[in-house]
Order: sequence, then C-alpha cells, then structure tokens
Amino acid sequence: MKSLIAKIIPTDPPMQPMTLSREPIVNRFWATGLVGLCLGFILGFMLWLWQQGIMETPDDYFTFKIAHAKIQILLFAGSFLLGFALQAGPHVIGGPPPPSKNILFYLPMLWVGIALSMVPDPMLSLIGNAMTSFAFAGPAFLLLGITMAGMPHFRIPRGIPISASFVILALAPWLDLNDPDIALFVIWCGPVTAALVAAQQLTNNVLGGKLLQGNSSVLFLSALYMAWLLTAVSAFLDSIYWHFSGIAWVVVLYIQAKKTELLLSAIRYNFSAIQVTLLLAFAGLFASAIMPIVHGEDFMADAAVHLLGAGVITILILGVAARVASFFCGQMVLPDRALIYLLFAWSILAIARTITPYGIGSTGLIMGTMHLGTFLLIIWVVPMARNIVKIGQQFPPPNKQ
Repeated sequence: MKSLIAKIIPTDPPMQPMTLSREPIVNRFWATGLVGLCLGFILGFMLWLWQQGIMETPDDYFTFKIAHAKIQILLFAGSFLLGFALQAGPHVIGGPPPPSKNILFYLPMLWVGIALSMVPDPMLSLIGNAMTSFAFAGPAFLLLGITMAGMPHFRIPRGIPISASFVILALAPWLDLNDPDIALFVIWCGPVTAALVAAQQLTNNVLGGKLLQGNSSVLFLSALYMAWLLTAVSAFLDSIYWHFSGIAWVVVLYIQAKKTELLLSAIRYNFSAIQVTLLLAFAGLFASAIMPIVHGEDFMADAAVHLLGAGVITILILGVAARVASFFCGQMVLPDRALIYLLFAWSILAIARTITPYGIGSTGLIMGTMHLGTFLLIIWVVPMARNIVKIGQQFPPPNKQ
C-alpha cells in the first residue's frame, strides 16, 4: 500500500503510517464529522449573512447560533478528534489500544446527545447535554488510562494534554457557547490542545522532526496549563486579560515549534500537502494568539474563534484526514497538488471570515466567500465520503467480522 501511494504522489515521500493493532474505526467517526462539516457550514454562512445585515435576522437567531457552535465544535471537530484519538491515540501516547467494540458506542452517544441538546424541551436538552458530555468524558479517561500504562516519556507532552482536552469538550455542552469569549476558551483548551498533540506526532513521524521530551516536555506542559489558566480567567472573569492569554499561547506554540524543529523539518521535507497543512495551521495559531496582544481592548473574540475554527482546526482536518483516509483504502482523496491548492484557498476563506467582525468586508466579499467555500467543500467532501465508504467495506464493524 505504501508503494501505491508513493506512485500516486511522486513528489511526496512514502507515508509513514501509524502502527495499527486493530481494524480502522476512524471512518465511523469521520462520517459523522462530514455531516457536521456540511451542516455547520450552512448554518455559519446564514449567521454571517444575518450578522452583516445582508439578510433579515430571525427571532430565533440565538437558537441558530448555539446550534452552529455545538455542531462545529462538538459534532464536526469533536467527531474528527475522537476518530483520531481513539484510532491513533494509543500509538501516539505509546499505550495498549482497547478493543474497537469497547469504544464505538461513544459515537451514537454523541449523535443522539447533540440532537437532544438542541430541542426546546428542558428535560430532553438536559439528557442530551449529559450524553454529549459522556461521549467525550469516556474517551478522556480511557486515554488517561492508556497514558499511565504507556511510555513514560509520552505522558507529559502528549497523554496528559490530549486527555485533558477531551475533558474540556465534555464540559462544553454546559457552557454558554453563544458567548465568543467562552467559545474561544473551549476551542483553545479543547480542539487546539488536542491538535497540538497530533502535530507533535506528525512533525516527528512524517516530517522527521524531534520529539518533545525531558525538560522540554515539562516546559511545554507548564506553559500549556498557564495558557489554560489565563484563558479561563479571560473568558469567565474579565476579558481585559486576553492579552496575557495571547502571550501565554505564543509561548506554548514557540516551545513546541522550536523543540520539535517544526520549521526546519518542514523546510527539509518535499513540498506536499501534509507540510502545507502543518505550516498553515501553525500560522493560524500564531495569528490567533497575537490578535489579543495587538488589539488590546479592541480584541474581538469572535474573530479569533473563526480564525481558529476555519483557519486551524478545519485546515488540519482537511489535510490530515485526507492523508489518513487515503492510507487506509489505498485510494487518494485528492491528488496531493490539488489538496495543496484547496488548503490555500480555504485559508483565504478563513481570513475573510476573520476580518468581518472588525467591520472589514463587503456584501460581494461575503457572497464570493460563500460560493468559494461551497465549491471547496464539494471538492473535498465527495471523495472523502467515497473513501470512508470504501474503508467500511474493507473493514466491517467488529461484531460483523
């Protein structure tokens, strides 16, 4: 299979796939993520049109807004992160993987939970929030157990942060995600923290960078939790502290990039989609962290939320998921060069969405961005769905084997 992929992408050295001790399960989680991506995209553009006065704002605007936040953070990003963590997590943190049948039930728990959490009935909504929380809390404690049984040098830089990130996602259904400050706290400490762990693995295993270990790993975790603390203070107590949070995240990103030799290893690596994915994502992370430092009291958390969501998390999912899905079924989601163009085009979309909270943009820009986003999604989602179906055909569910 590695030779096949090398032939399909001659400019990209053969993949160095993760070592698997069981059949893939990412396809089941990522199928849900595709649905979340499409629904979240539609809702997001409707909200954007309402916010900019292009369409008349409906009375239930905030209902649509909270639905968009839950779908994007918990269903879209959450499903892809769960798929990665439960499939590759044990390998990333060096511990024994649990049987697939023991973890697949978290997926319907997530589906039903998010659906119920958005219904008007208070009791059903409460049950939905609890189910959604369990869908993330279960994997969090599962990953923590694997961490403690795994390789000691992976506990501090990888196992503990990724386990903690799912605890934040488990808390998210109970938080006011309509508040941009709180949504920003959840994204930084949940999906972004998990993404930093994934980036460590990709930098080392694919680009040939260094591991975070020893004193560097302790420094990284210390800076990470200081960033968490300052982000929580900014989100829940007083937004005037966001510039301190931004400084803390810059330090976290600098430590990881410096100690893993991200830039140096990326420069040495052949021009490819995985290289572009990591560089664009880190550029988005640094820009998001610098925004509160530069803007000070004029900082708009909504802008940072969308830069992290569209310009970091989505970029990582588009690039990494395409690579993993291609590996599992031996058929490329997109040719490598085409995926590179898509990633750069999506970054333009993310920038357009980020600048509008500051009053920059026009109706033409928004409508053009909407058409561009629709085109890019069709290009990526259709072949990705094809690969997911193919993986499911090659590897049936554990109880049907």
